[in-house]
Amino acid sequence: MNKNYFILFIIFILFYHCGKDNPVTNDPPEQSDYVKIFTTENGSIKFEAYSTSGTNFIYGYNNLGFKVFVNNAEQNQGFVKFKPTMYHGIGGPSHSIPIPDKYYYDPDKNMYTGYAVFIMYDTAAFWAADFNCNDTYNADSSVIDLMYSSLTKIAGWDNSITERTYFLTLISPSAPVVGLNDMDVMLHETSDLTNYTEINNAEMFIRPWMESMGHGSSNNIDPVWISNGRYKGTVNFNMAGEWFLYDSIKVNGNFVTPTPAPKFILQVN
Repeated sequence: MNKNYFILFIIFILFYHCGKDNPVTNDPPEQSDYVKIFTTENGSIKFEAYSTSGTNFIYGYNNLGFKVFVNNAEQNQGFVKFKPTMYHGIGGPSHSIPIPDKYYYDPDKNMYTGYAVFIMYDTAAFWAADFNCNDTYNADSSVIDLMYSSLTKIAGWDNSITERTYFLTLISPSAPVVGLNDMDVMLHETSDLTNYTEINNAEMFIRPWMESMGHGSSNNIDPVWISNGRYKGTVNFNMAGEWFLYDSIKVNGNFVTPTPAPKFILQVN
């Protein structure tokens, strides 16, 4: 399959799922602590995956931790590499997802920590992941299950000038309410849907808009860079109902978003 057609296919499926009114599964429960969601072994090597985002890997943003055991001895130095790949049939096209290059050990949490953004949910495809610790211990091609979440909001678009595909992930608010809401997003770019880069020098300009009433809102604070591709700001919804949250984005002084800008569709209570 031509790469450009495949990218368009990914973005089409992405918007299809983002706009679905009826989720195919119940939303995963919110978790305040890490919960073990996956285990894979290769001989005397064992990897355990943990999440604060749900009871499984979920479509969208995942806050993850990993534990590694070699001959039953827990590792607490260095880093873990986690590389998920989505396969659209045997021998068909495949793609990866936005992840950090390495998950470093956090002694406060007693695990290797980081994130993963599963940008697509498709029951006709399957996911497999490679696990690595310190470039020494491996467990490859472990099949993983992905749970659908109707809370997930991801915008994806191509830019013909930069020859990049961009993904904007809304982390919060996931359940917006009337009034001021903390806004937290991640921004990535890719040229091949295999390797993704966190964008740390973007300028964002948000515009909440209530289409049914023909008005926006005031007292919004544009998201600013915090760390590792994450931007935080404040969005204000002054009444309940369906809102469009537009985000126009500049990188290196030039807009990389199309016109009209990418938007998240949110139901405000």
